[in-house]
Amino acid sequence: MTQSKNFRYANDFKESMVALYQSGRSATSLAKEYGVSVTTLTKWIKNAGTQTVGDKTYTNAEVKQLQKENARLKEELDILKRAAVLLAKR
Repeated sequence: MTQSKNFRYANDFKESMVALYQSGRSATSLAKEYGVSVTTLTKWIKNAGTQTVGDKTYTNAEVKQLQKENARLKEELDILKRAAVLLAKR
């Protein structure tokens, strides 16, 4: 069974695969049984991990998205600082 490169699995399916893994099933057996590559399955498992900051818990995917947004905002701030310096010289 071959799948196109743009095939996307439903979030419910991903969550159920992660839950099965967390209940003690191996990634290899799940991959064989459900026709998912082991690499894809381990990526889902990694993204499903959580991190707690203070009293709030974030998934690894949320942390990655927040880091990306933070980097973008820092870049925008740097650009605005440079523009302020240039405008102040006028």
